[in-house]
Amino acid sequence: MTEPNYPDRETVRQTVLSYIKGLENSEFDAVADLFTDDAFYSHPPYDPDSPKRAEVKGREALRALLKGRRGNRKWHHEIQSLFVADDRCLVEGIVREFEGGPIRSSFAGAGTFDSEGRISRWVAYRSVPAIGESLE
Repeated sequence: MTEPNYPDRETVRQTVLSYIKGLENSEFDAVADLFTDDAFYSHPPYDPDSPKRAEVKGREALRALLKGRRGNRKWHHEIQSLFVADDRCLVEGIVREFEGGPIRSSFAGAGTFDSEGRISRWVAYRSVPAIGESLE
């Protein structure tokens, strides 16, 4: 039996951090390049009036989605947890309007990675109001 060829944990961690920083800086070409050619991407709707998630298959479709529908948003992500095991990761945290600004929402993401650490599947979730906000 062949052993699975999992990516290096630190490579996955750095890919996730690059993905988040790339979104914050509207570096959509760099973000898309973190994904495999045939990646699946699912994100909560970018338009608050839309009932449909923003979903695409493929790196080039993701590039077009980010440039065309996400647009420039300077939200700041604060990671509270980032777990990597084998070829998967889970990340969660809060989103602020800007660094040090008011909390906008909570987020979570689940990813699957190829052996080189590129994202082959990414599913993101958002909670508004932010998790724990009702306790403040």
